[in-house]
Amino acid sequence: MSDKLKVAMVVPYFYPHTGGTEKYVKDLSIALMRAGHTVEVISSNLPAEKNALAEEIMEGFKVIRLPATNMFNYLPVTKKKFDIKMLDDYDIVHCHVPAYGFLREARKSKKPVVVTFHCDITVSEKYYGVPIPGFIVKLFEWAGAEYGRQILKCADVIYNTTKTYADTSPVLKDMKNIRHIPIGIFHDHIDAMQKKLGLTEKDKNPKQILWLGRMAGNKGCDYMVKAMPAILAKHPDTKLVICGDGEEKAFINSLIDKFGIRNSIEMYGMVDFAKLVELFYKSLVYVFPSINRLEAFGIVQLEAMVNNTAVVATDIPGPNAVMDEGKTGYLVPKQDPAAIAEKVNELLSNPQKAIEMGKAGRRLVETKYDWKGIADQVVELYKEALAKKEK
Repeated sequence: MSDKLKVAMVVPYFYPHTGGTEKYVKDLSIALMRAGHTVEVISSNLPAEKNALAEEIMEGFKVIRLPATNMFNYLPVTKKKFDIKMLDDYDIVHCHVPAYGFLREARKSKKPVVVTFHCDITVSEKYYGVPIPGFIVKLFEWAGAEYGRQILKCADVIYNTTKTYADTSPVLKDMKNIRHIPIGIFHDHIDAMQKKLGLTEKDKNPKQILWLGRMAGNKGCDYMVKAMPAILAKHPDTKLVICGDGEEKAFINSLIDKFGIRNSIEMYGMVDFAKLVELFYKSLVYVFPSINRLEAFGIVQLEAMVNNTAVVATDIPGPNAVMDEGKTGYLVPKQDPAAIAEKVNELLSNPQKAIEMGKAGRRLVETKYDWKGIADQVVELYKEALAKKEK
């Protein structure tokens, strides 16, 4: 067996479709290539209206996009039969789930199959601010978990990104030999942008907190807004920066007006990389109040920490395993504006403590979340899968 492997990354969606899984696959592919391996990404061409090329080279690796349509939200179906022969030239087939359609086809290959389980299938408790009936959520989650347990039996190796998430997953919790490898972050380009912008510790704004992400029901932006009256009662000069866009934006704006705190809010939509780094770096605290299992890790926590910013995050499986609690930030119960306000107020009252937490977060990123070490761990799983096939 050669030390250098050829890997097929099979993922339901890829750029120009954007999300945490897409970023993970791209960054892992880059890290594997830097280690001397060959990577090609096989995905769908969704969203079709963006007219992405059927084949292209991205960041040094090949991307193959198959014509597909969305049967439901986040359920791509290829328009012609998946040609299993296209996997013959690879040493490893690395599938990313959910959705499970591509894994269903890849399992027919004789190649070793490694699966990254990114999250359980669920739905947000609300959509456009409107609550979803609980029985619908439970039925959907049950069906997704049952299907996941069955189809994952075809994998030679399965891993996810945190033990706390796997231990509470209806799909993974009773499976044996589930591995856990965290997500990484490349900080060299972030460091370069910090230097270009001339950012230093003196640029930390002791009165600025940040919420950044997609404005969706599971991201919890509304709980951050609901925490603001209690924050402003103790720290009236505080500014909450909200950065992002999505279906919950109108609802978030209605909450801001309801509480009469418009003058304490600074809102951005989508921003470029330079502005992203500036917002993270200048903020004293980043608040990450996600509420359900669609959030299995929270890469954005790494982005905050690499920019020397303390984090206040929800204590839910997955995201609660990323920080070093009490040293790089605080965990709070989900859907609890009072708890968010309490911890944010504590840091606003002691900016130097927040700055020291931010520095500790940066050190944690450099030691635990460096992509080189993470890629090495993934390669060890590839070798284990290959050994199973050779028996």
